[in-house]
Amino acid sequence: MAVPTLAQVEELIQQFYSSQDAAYQKSAQEYLHNLQKEGFAWELAPHLLSSQSENSQFFGAHTYQVKISRDWKTIPEERLEWMREELIRWIVRFSSGPAFIRTKLCLALSAYAMKAVPTHWPNFIPGIYQDLRSRVNQTVDGVFLTQQAMEMALLEFLTIVPEELGRVEIEPMRKARLSSEVMNGLPCIISFIQEILVGSSAVSKPKALVCLRSWVQYGSPFDVIQPILGLALNSLLDDNTFDAAAEVWSEIMSSKAASRHQDTICEGLMPCFASEWARAKHLESIQAESEDISRSLCQLLSTFGDNFSDWIAAKFLRPDIQVYLEMMMGFAGFPGYYAEDETTSDLTLNFWYMLQESLSELSAEDLEDGGRESVDEDRQIILSTISSASSITGLDKPSLQAIKAASIHVYIRLTEVLRRKLEYPTQREWLSWTRDIRQEFSGHRQEIADTLINSYHVLHEQILSLLIDTCSQQLDGIQKTSLSGTNLAENAQLELELVRLESTLYCLKALSEVVPHTESVQMPRFFSDQIFGRLPTNVVCRTRETALALIGSYADWFKVHPQFLLPALNFVIPALEVPQLAPYAAKALKNICDTCRESLVEAIDAFMTVFANVEKAIDPSIKGSVVYSIATVIQTLPVERSIRPLVGLLGDIFTRSNECMETRKQRVEGGNSEAVRTQVTAANGETELEPVSALMLVQLEFLLSCCKGLQSPAEDEIRTGDERTQLYQRISEDRTRLLAAGGMAVELARSMEQVIQGAVMLWPHELEIIEKVCQIVKTMMTASQFSPLYLPFPVLIRVIESGFRQHAYPCWLDAAAKIVSVYYFETTGGSLASKLGSGLSQGAASTYQGSCVVDQDSPSTSNEVARHRSAAELENEAAFTHLLAAMVSRTMEGMQSMADMEEHPDVIHSFFAVLSQFVRHAPLAFYSIPPEQTENLMSFAIAGLALQERLALKATLLFLIEFVNQSFDFPELKQRVDGLMARIGPQMMRSILIGIGGHVPRSMVPQLNDSLYPLVGKYPQECRSWMQALLAEPGFPSVHADQASKEKFIKGILQTRSPKRFKDEVHQFSNKCRQLDGSVFGSAI
Repeated sequence: MAVPTLAQVEELIQQFYSSQDAAYQKSAQEYLHNLQKEGFAWELAPHLLSSQSENSQFFGAHTYQVKISRDWKTIPEERLEWMREELIRWIVRFSSGPAFIRTKLCLALSAYAMKAVPTHWPNFIPGIYQDLRSRVNQTVDGVFLTQQAMEMALLEFLTIVPEELGRVEIEPMRKARLSSEVMNGLPCIISFIQEILVGSSAVSKPKALVCLRSWVQYGSPFDVIQPILGLALNSLLDDNTFDAAAEVWSEIMSSKAASRHQDTICEGLMPCFASEWARAKHLESIQAESEDISRSLCQLLSTFGDNFSDWIAAKFLRPDIQVYLEMMMGFAGFPGYYAEDETTSDLTLNFWYMLQESLSELSAEDLEDGGRESVDEDRQIILSTISSASSITGLDKPSLQAIKAASIHVYIRLTEVLRRKLEYPTQREWLSWTRDIRQEFSGHRQEIADTLINSYHVLHEQILSLLIDTCSQQLDGIQKTSLSGTNLAENAQLELELVRLESTLYCLKALSEVVPHTESVQMPRFFSDQIFGRLPTNVVCRTRETALALIGSYADWFKVHPQFLLPALNFVIPALEVPQLAPYAAKALKNICDTCRESLVEAIDAFMTVFANVEKAIDPSIKGSVVYSIATVIQTLPVERSIRPLVGLLGDIFTRSNECMETRKQRVEGGNSEAVRTQVTAANGETELEPVSALMLVQLEFLLSCCKGLQSPAEDEIRTGDERTQLYQRISEDRTRLLAAGGMAVELARSMEQVIQGAVMLWPHELEIIEKVCQIVKTMMTASQFSPLYLPFPVLIRVIESGFRQHAYPCWLDAAAKIVSVYYFETTGGSLASKLGSGLSQGAASTYQGSCVVDQDSPSTSNEVARHRSAAELENEAAFTHLLAAMVSRTMEGMQSMADMEEHPDVIHSFFAVLSQFVRHAPLAFYSIPPEQTENLMSFAIAGLALQERLALKATLLFLIEFVNQSFDFPELKQRVDGLMARIGPQMMRSILIGIGGHVPRSMVPQLNDSLYPLVGKYPQECRSWMQALLAEPGFPSVHADQASKEKFIKGILQTRSPKRFKDEVHQFSNKCRQLDGSVFGSAI
């Protein structure tokens, strides 16, 4: 870089700071940054500091800092002392300001200290102290150094040093020597700060406290700073120094040493907190609603409470503690709406939690009370194990009882304070807030809810009684004000009363997490006609939203108190008609029905009647949730009793579905390509379903919700093979018996089948509709229960096969994978051994055109005799075989090249996933497809090992792992599989080695290892031959693998059966092929 003139540099600096052009600023910044790297920058810095421009002066100071930090080694050793003197001289020159340049020069001197101490600047703290003091009342470069200017400059430097020490990255030995030097100078620093706090001007004192805070934060020993703690306390009582002193004490209280000096700190601070000055300051901030006054004091009090709640609990009855609690209470209820008017009140919330924990530990250890303390016995045990080192001792039982009584009084008051802070503004004011403010306010309400839970652990049923009494009073007020009309826009007093009631209901909702389900005094009182029966139902407002949420939150309580269910539902269900309330009502209904399904069985008729009255008015966006909720109750009914409610629930849905299908059928038969389209372009330019198709999708969503609701909670239970078979036989018998009787059951089953098959036939290429159909089909697949709505296995398998033939969507493959895992064992005769016995005759073997497998659902035994399978079981076996053959054929038709496979990774993933299910659960079906199809299938899988898309590649590898891991108990079939492996094995080995060699992502190597390990274990000699032949090829599988590494790899994996050792060998060879051997990256896998 050419050396610029001083004028050029100054002009560039001025333009950099004044320009509004971002591109120019970036270019100028880059030039100035590069300029500081040049050697001549050392000479440039003092010239810039001598400029009349503050921007140039700042850049000159910054240049010194950068050069010292980056180019320290370029300073000749004989110039080091001169450099220090130069920096100190400039600090003196700017000691009276501007402050930002003085700070930058102190940063430069601090950077010098980090490099020079102790070798080139021993005792640097006393040294700088003496140096600057010696220049007081002297003129340096035309600047007269006053006492105050000296103090401000020295305090600036001493504040920066500990901050830089915490950030600097130097070798541990140097950092230790530097820290030792600092510790030696610490008494000098404390003495200097003490000197300022005792008698200096008001300007220096806040700066001295900032400096002290910096050293406390650094970790200065408590005994070193203790001599000036009294002065720091006095500083809290001075408006000029309060903020800085509060930060010092917050840092002290949060330090590691605080717990060891608890009494010293607490006994020092508490008189200060209870002083007339602090109380006046607190009162002033509350009355003036001024956060400028309140926030520092609240932060200080909250930090004290967060760190010393155990001490406060032990001294709870002291008058000064009561004053402190009053002040914390005042800040918790700070006037105004949180986020919009104030952000102080949230600072106190953690303290009330900590105090409750401390009081809980106190009562758990020392009180003999057979009452409420036993409610949370497990919780108390946990608390006692984590109680702090400052455990509370030496309190007699009368004192403990008095503390308990006093704490109850405090938390009762706190509950009312927090309830008021929960209140929303009027709707007009709420709408005037920004979105961010609304979100912050809502988040604050949740934090208050958590605090109320802590209040419950102190008050127990007393908080419920308090809130319910408040509810009653508020309902009285609502009743009076509603006489003037229920239009909230015209009745401001009614809106105010409803806002107050909403906050009380929100409190009760928050407590649902901790109220015992067996609570039988206060909650029955709330859900009685005297309280719950009077909640407003003729006004659409937030109060009803909260009431609905409250009902849903107490679902577990309703389960123990079912007598209150119907009144609750009578409040919830009508709200489904009101758009504003419907989402809250739907969620409450879902919680109640899901939890209390057994309790609602006897009231199902009344339930359905109420639903019928509102069904037409329910918004489609929440109707699915409502249908699910009702279906969960119907699921509990005996099958015969479930028919009529299901018809009532689904009648309108089936009607609308049939109307959609009829319209669609007419369009298709009409042959008009425009009318047949299912997608249209919306006004915003995006593609969406045309109205009829969209309406059909909505009806399918409702049916899916119903099917999900009908699923038994026991669906996921693990059962033995015999249990599964018996359960399926019972379900089949129930289906036959029920459908033989005719009537509504037959109509229900027929309607469902018509909708499913009609959707597949009329919308075969519309992915959204087909995906919804597949979800319904998968939900119907259950071996644990029977519902006439669920289609039988033969129908489901036909739907899947016909749908996939029309369009090979991966969702059909996913449905096929599930039908195999759910139905194959039960419908085809049980385990593999029960079908084939311990061996297989030649004739029997020829029936199955392929190989045999292990049946992992029920392992075979060596002496089991094959049983005669029924015609239905043989027919089902054939159906599974036919399904697999159709899916293999249809998939491979669409995958004629690697490009096709890469283009449709979702299809490849689902295809190999369904193959894995067949190998695992339906082995006879897998090996009964034509032999040429089996070989084509395996070649297809081997080709899939070259895929780069991770999801598809992983599914391919998992299939091959499943395939290779099969065990064979039937010698004749094993011979057939061995023949298959002899034909495809070399190509499989080639693809696996190519993948290990670097062709596939490195994250897939573990799966390749899992394919290779069982292959080598079952066919060791064949694998040796295949690998030797393949690895003899030059550059295979990578040009980076030499012959020695290849031979080591072959030897390593063939001579070990340890999975870990085998994996290590594969890992090492893969790294060699990828040129990662010996690298840190290569060692991680």
